[in-house]
This record gives sequence, C-alpha cells and structure tokens, in this order.
Amino acid sequence: VHPDGRGFNNQLGIYEDRLIPGLEQLTAGIQPHCPVGVQLSFKSISRMPETFSLEEISRYCQAFAQGAVRAKKAGFDAVELHACHDYWLNYFLSPHFNHRSDAYGGSLENRFRLLREVVLAVREAMGQELALGVRLSLDEFVDDGLKPFETTQVGVWLEALGVDYLSASGGIGLTQHRMSPPMEVERGSLLPLARALKQAVGIPVIGVGRLDRPEVMRSAVANGDADMAAVARSLIADPAYAVKTLQNRDSDIRPCVACNFCLLRLHQGQALRCAVNPRAGRESKSFTPLTRDIYTVVVGGGPAGLSYAAAAAGRGARVRLYERKAELGGMVTVGARPPFKDVLEDFIHHLSDAVYASGVDVRTGCEVNAETLRKESAHKVVIATGASPLILPVDGAAQSDRVCTAVDILEAGSPPPGRYLVIGGGAVGLETAEYLLFQGGLVTLIEMTGTIGSGLHATRLRLLTDRLYQSGVSVMKHTRLMSLDGGFACVRKEDAEFQIGPYDRFVFAVGSASNNQLAEALDVEMNIEVIGDAREPLSIYEAVRDGHDAAMRL
Repeated sequence: VHPDGRGFNNQLGIYEDRLIPGLEQLTAGIQPHCPVGVQLSFKSISRMPETFSLEEISRYCQAFAQGAVRAKKAGFDAVELHACHDYWLNYFLSPHFNHRSDAYGGSLENRFRLLREVVLAVREAMGQELALGVRLSLDEFVDDGLKPFETTQVGVWLEALGVDYLSASGGIGLTQHRMSPPMEVERGSLLPLARALKQAVGIPVIGVGRLDRPEVMRSAVANGDADMAAVARSLIADPAYAVKTLQNRDSDIRPCVACNFCLLRLHQGQALRCAVNPRAGRESKSFTPLTRDIYTVVVGGGPAGLSYAAAAAGRGARVRLYERKAELGGMVTVGARPPFKDVLEDFIHHLSDAVYASGVDVRTGCEVNAETLRKESAHKVVIATGASPLILPVDGAAQSDRVCTAVDILEAGSPPPGRYLVIGGGAVGLETAEYLLFQGGLVTLIEMTGTIGSGLHATRLRLLTDRLYQSGVSVMKHTRLMSLDGGFACVRKEDAEFQIGPYDRFVFAVGSASNNQLAEALDVEMNIEVIGDAREPLSIYEAVRDGHDAAMRL
C-alpha cells in the first residue's frame, strides 16, 4: 500500500493510481472463473513499532484506505488486511514486537488500536460493496508473542467492526516453519487455531497451513475446523489445483512438495520459481503443438528425462524413453529416503503418470548403448543419464572397504547400526546423517567450509540442524579430510591435523560427476542433446526445468 512497505522485490503494488490499469487486467483475467480479492500489506522491515511517529501512523493508515479505494476501482471483489507474519499491523498487535508506552502499546486493546483504525478507515473508504477480511497470526509460537486467547478476542472485536471473514494463520519470522510449513511439518498443523477462532466468532474463518492435498482441504471443512480452506504454494506447483480439487481430479494435480524453494527465491530477491513446476513464473512462454512429425528418444528416467518426455509428448512428438533400472525416478527415488522426504515420491509418481498418460513408449530395465540409439533413426536423441557420486581421492580411500557414498547408504535400505563419518555438509550430507541417525547410527559430520546445508531454505535448514544437534550428531565445520587409515580419519582444522574415530563406515557426500559417456560415444552428426545431471550436476528444480526447456526447443 506504500513504497516504504514493500516486502520483497517485484511485489505487486497498489500505492499509486498509475497501477490501477494493470490491476484491472489482473481482475479481468480471473473473474470469468471466480471472484478475486487483494491482500493489502505494509512490511516495516527493521522498524519496530516504537520508531513510528503518530504522523507516520496516520499516513500509513491512510495508505491502506487509499489502497482499498484503488482495489475497488480495479474491480476486486474483496480486500484482505495482512495483519500477521511480521508485517506492520502484526508488529503493533504483537507483544513480542510492540514496546510502545503510548495509546498504541501495552494492553491488548491498545495494541489492537492500529488494526482497528485501519479497518475503520478501509471500510469507510471503499464502502460495503467489497468483502473485508483480516489475516491473523493466532499464535506466534514464541514465549512473549501473541497467544490464541488474545487473538480470538481480536477476532471478536473485528467481527463487531463489521469484518466479513478472518484467515487463521500462525507464526512469525522466528517461527517461519509454522507460517510456511515445510515437508517436515505435519499437514494441517494450524487447523486447531482456525477451529478455536471459529468457535469464538460468527463470521467465516479460513484455515491454512500446508493443506496441500485435496483430501486435507476437504476434511478441514468437513470436520468443522474451518469454513474455508486455503493454499498458496500448491497453486504455484499447479495453478489448476483448486479446479482439479473441485472436479475430483486429485491424481491429475502436480503435487507441491513443501520444499519452500519458492520462498527461497523470494528471500534471495529473485523471481519466483517452483522446484516441481518448470512453467511457474514463465507462464507467458507459449506451450505450442508441433507442426510436423518428430520422433525423439530419451535415455534416462530421472526428473530431467521424465520432464522432457512428458513435455515433448504433450507437444505432439512421438517419444520413446529408456531407463536401465526397473523403476522410473532416478536419484529422486533415492532422495526420498531420508526422514520427511517421502513427499518426493508423490512428485515422481505424478511425472511418471504424466509420461504414461501422454503415450510415451516407456522401456524400463533396458540399458542401451550407442549402437541401439543409431538404429532408432530418431530426429533427436536426448541423454539424461544422470550423475554418479564422487569419492574424494584421499590417501587410504581407494583401499578401504569402509568407504561408501551417501547414495550407497540410501539405496541399501537399512544400514546396520554403527559409527559413521559423513564427509560433506551439503543438503545430501545432512539428510544422510539424519537417515543414519534414524537407523540407529552414531554420526559425525565434517564440512571443509564454514557453511552447511547450501541450497536449503533457511527454515528447513534450521529444523534439520536442530534435530541433528539435539540427537547428538557432531558437526565439524572448517574440517578437511586428509586421509583414511583403518577405521580412523586424519582431518585438518585450521592449522592443526589430528585423528578422529574409529568409524565403521566413511560416507562421502561431496557431489557428483556427470554420466555423459553415452553422448560421447554417439556420432557427431546425430541430433543429440544432453540434459539434467548428465550435462552438469543440478538440483531437482534445475533438472525438471532443463528437461522441459529441451522439449520446448523441439
């Protein structure tokens, strides 16, 4: 509602009249399908409530009212006030943030004063035609923060002011795993807050909190937890999520895996993207049918190969896919083994189903060579043969029968209890350490740099490292492996070398090397493209996008 209150790069604004035409295009595009509301927000980054003068409070309060007027002019059907998750209205409402000693601080009634003034200003400015809602953090999950007994009272006051509905969220930045629950957090964990609020007020209450599967949404309403159920990240993974849910097309939904990659991008100031939906944020790029017959062969049934096959077949190509293993999924099936990551299996099942449904000729358990591909006479051959995990070439590693990779551990199923040294503190190393921990292992992890969990969203990283530390896993940063000798490892930390151990197994999680030998063996005159990890080791997001984009280039 004001340039001073932008929450992140590229956030939509409603703070000037010149923005109305673009917002009109937005509402015009959505309203043929459903009503559309706009959430009005002000993010007072790094400014606590006590730093705002009365004049500033009045100015920004009026910015909300003026934003509501523009919302009405732009054709929105509803306005929602963002009063949770570290935003300005939440700052004033929360005892955790609000340390003012005037009429805007202290008692709950005083802390509610700003929200009350904004609600009244917005309603007066826009009239009664638009619905007015408020989103609250009912529980901030910090000792000195808002508690449900306070926020349910706030809900009662808001209903008395004429607010039409309430949205029951939870958490603040310190407890972001509550407000944007990652895969580690149970689905529907915030619904008890919605139920408590629903019992206190007579207006509709929206329930939120990783309701990312249709059955969870339906049960939230059917069980009386909330009057409505809402999702955000699921609509990034599949924009048709709501339509498919209403039409009972549950199996057609591209599933959100709650990895919070979308939030990682926003927090890094980058354009929003999705790990499982390569078109998210790039919807304007056309998905056009092919105008001529194309036969294409893809080798490799991991995320890149499956993404390519589904998109190519979707455009009308004839596609054959070879996968040497008996099942599709590649390294994602291995990546789904650590605790809480089984949600990745949903995504691989979706991709596999899409490949079969689009008519791709899938041949599993079939390892091909260059001669096989020459006989195919394909217009295009796509190599998606993945990558193989590396083992550091340190003294003693090649001769040791205790050396393995994280992939070996995860593929084995049930590693025996014992003492494990995990080498590498990236996401794979941390998740493998936790997997071993759950299997009864005693784990030490070393990382040569000072950073662990690179590529993980901060919320997931914090939860994962907290679990490791609380379970007794020793994490040694700035520690380089020098050599192995029997069950002992010689490591260097700063300028000192010393021995640690003994260990039953040394587990390397230090990256991968591309498997592109097949591409190198093919004739240069053939139309070949190498994608995914076979081109260079990539994340699941990059692999899925790589496959999709290769299909778009057909």
